[in-house]
Amino acid sequence: MSRADNPLTDPAAQILATDLDGTFIPLNQDPQNQSDLKTLTAEFQSRNVSVVFVTGRHFASVSQAIEEFQLPIPQWIICDVGTSIFKRQTSGEFEPVAAYQDYQDQIIASMPIEKLRELLQPISGLRLQEPEKQGRFKLSYYTDASLLEQEVDRIQQLLDKTDAPYSIIHSVDPFNGDGLIDLLPATVSKALALEWWHKENQLDPSSTVFSGDSGNDLAALTAGYRTILVGNADRSLAQRVYNLHRQSGWDDRLFLASATATSAVLEGCRWFGLAAPEQTEITHPGATPVTSRDTHFRVWAPHCKQVHVEINTDSGNISHELVRDHQGYHSGTIPQASTNACYQYRLDGETTRPDPASRYQPQGVHSVSQIIDPRDFPWADESWQGIEKQNLVIYELHVGTFTQAGTFRAAIERLPELIELGITAVEIMPVAQSPGRWNWGYDGVDLFAVRNTYGTPDDFRAFVDECHRSGLAVILDVVYNHLGPEGNYLSEFGPYFSDKHHTPWGDAFNYDGPESEHVRQFIVDNAVYWLEEFHLDGLRLDAVHCMYDDSRPDILDDIRQGVSRYAKTVRWPIHLFAETNAYNHELLTPDQDRPPYDGIWCDCLMYSIYSHVLPDLSLTHRQYQGTADLVESLAHGYVFAGKDSQRVTDRERDSRHFESLVIALQTHDSVGNHPHGKRIHHLTSKPFQKAAAGLVLLYPGIPLIFMGEEFATSAPFPFFVDFEDRHLRDAVDIGRRGDYPPHIWQDALLPSQAEAFFKAKWNEAPHRDPDMFHWYQSLLNLRKQGIDAGWLTADHLQTSVDRDHNIFTLQYLNPEQGSTITVHARLTPVADTDAEPVRIPLTGSLVLSSVSEPLIQDNEIQLAPDHLVILRDET
Repeated sequence: MSRADNPLTDPAAQILATDLDGTFIPLNQDPQNQSDLKTLTAEFQSRNVSVVFVTGRHFASVSQAIEEFQLPIPQWIICDVGTSIFKRQTSGEFEPVAAYQDYQDQIIASMPIEKLRELLQPISGLRLQEPEKQGRFKLSYYTDASLLEQEVDRIQQLLDKTDAPYSIIHSVDPFNGDGLIDLLPATVSKALALEWWHKENQLDPSSTVFSGDSGNDLAALTAGYRTILVGNADRSLAQRVYNLHRQSGWDDRLFLASATATSAVLEGCRWFGLAAPEQTEITHPGATPVTSRDTHFRVWAPHCKQVHVEINTDSGNISHELVRDHQGYHSGTIPQASTNACYQYRLDGETTRPDPASRYQPQGVHSVSQIIDPRDFPWADESWQGIEKQNLVIYELHVGTFTQAGTFRAAIERLPELIELGITAVEIMPVAQSPGRWNWGYDGVDLFAVRNTYGTPDDFRAFVDECHRSGLAVILDVVYNHLGPEGNYLSEFGPYFSDKHHTPWGDAFNYDGPESEHVRQFIVDNAVYWLEEFHLDGLRLDAVHCMYDDSRPDILDDIRQGVSRYAKTVRWPIHLFAETNAYNHELLTPDQDRPPYDGIWCDCLMYSIYSHVLPDLSLTHRQYQGTADLVESLAHGYVFAGKDSQRVTDRERDSRHFESLVIALQTHDSVGNHPHGKRIHHLTSKPFQKAAAGLVLLYPGIPLIFMGEEFATSAPFPFFVDFEDRHLRDAVDIGRRGDYPPHIWQDALLPSQAEAFFKAKWNEAPHRDPDMFHWYQSLLNLRKQGIDAGWLTADHLQTSVDRDHNIFTLQYLNPEQGSTITVHARLTPVADTDAEPVRIPLTGSLVLSSVSEPLIQDNEIQLAPDHLVILRDET
């Protein structure tokens, strides 16, 4: 060991303390690991970085590894699982640190290691490890991995009985599967040895970066050092380390590397300043951390000659001018801009504004933005394979009202119930930062920022991670047609909005005017951002008919292209849905430049059901014609089509695309568009909901259930907002009241009233009907059986109607299996109060009935008003 790659430890120097196997040593001769090891060695030499090895290996094995893998010579070696410390001398030789040996001698004075060995001799399942793996303060055994926990318990009982001053460390050798047991002086470990070393040498622990990969490193990984956890570490360990750092209040000491072993150590050293950062061009907008102390800022602001970024630090605000290019982008990498620091932009030396691409607004839409590191989360969904489109059963929820707490973390607790119901995907109403204390989400103004009242970006990641662990896909509702009216500062930065298009809710985005290519890129970047940084399974684009764009290809094509490129980088299917409200053949049909959208929100079936049962109810501007439209919707999937939602004729009808139509009995719109926020059973009855739900959930589209529907909750879902601007609140209240005649609006809550929000929180026991839940569960179970067996497809579907008795029938003919599944739904209009039961033929056996114990007599079954039955006929 004659190579002297680094000087001896200087108290002022940076220190890397690292585990070896699985961490610093290249894995399986990986060429990238080997190349990165050379880079690390050169960086340590040039930056005066001191290296300390902290390993379970014995000293001779460490020496062998240094030669075999050409590791840089460390200044110190902590080995034998923390029971030995060696210091490199000026001669290059290593000598044990006597003071540390004396420290351990005091611990085991009452029972030297030889007496411990005698004590454990009767335990037959233990085999002594090789002599070179034993030590003055370490007794090491092998055992069968299957008996490891049992043998550890037996040893611990002996230690407790004799008050032996020793502790046990055990693990399974990842290379040969042996059970490994080490007995060390009580409290001694790699972490304690490292702590002792710091105190003995009067070193500041903040100068040290520790890197590790296994549970044996846990104590050191969570001791308060700046920490690198390599990407090959077990994900449960990553989550444990992450949680312990959070509990300790450390938000800047953990780097979760994506690479493995040596390459991960290089990533972390670059992050913490022990190696030079990679020089890569950053083209996406927002604040992008490049090291633990430096952040790159980029904003498109062609309206501004100067943009300064002002960063809040412990010592006050610091200001840096960003560099403007010829396209109006202002950018620069700024020192002293660490992760989680808050900042804002000062425009032309005057007004300060949040970042248009802010990742988090901790104090709302008008205040500072926060620097967020997207890598700072221990994802555990490495085995997630996603949900194929044919298996999607979507549950639409609003985070703020899904639970009493109204947060992502609280929503996690409700996921088991969704799995039990038969849900396979959750669709989250928009989470982009919007003003006030609560909002439906469609008034978002910070498109990249998670709404602060729901939690942090990591809280959203935790929700998605738990969904994936539970088998649920996550789809996010995004709004690219307009921004909300409060906190909308984009026009001060540049021409983000159109001069010629206008939406019903405000200015339209500039997708086809001068400099629109930058706006389009901003939106495409946003779509990919949500998918990439939050591991989402798909997006739902709100009201695409109001995403006005006269150019070709249009913005919907650009989003499809961007999402498709991203989808090739992940192992699960990415679903892109468009809310068209009516059928849109163009979006569902591929062309030479882009694949089709995966699906569209098509409301015709839902509103036809409403129109049939409640002819005078109007919840949409399209005029549905009751029974006739319901018959058409069942047969063809839709009655309105095109961007302008025109009623179609048979001659104009395009391909049906049943499998790409997202259909529902209720959505946030259908409930929230009612002035009182009434649900379907409020307007009709629970029996009607049961019968209509069977028709929807067993239809060959993509079914969607709106939160609370499965329990027929008594809670309404009215429209609610909480603008901070009183004039905006008043304007919304007046406008909402003007949408309805006075007799319908009577006693309805105003959108700005807090009660409108709090009444929408539905998930409490008194609001829940378990019978409805079990009915939905049965329908979804049958749907799954139909999908798996192959009979629930549009190709096997025939529809019919008995207009005299309002019986609507879905019949699935499955000649391959010689069976027929028939769904008879009697949907009785509310006004038809004199409707009597009718008898229909009982063909085959009864599979399900929405009425318990229906009357069956003479091969006929009695169908009551608002009653659904499902029959199976084996031929």
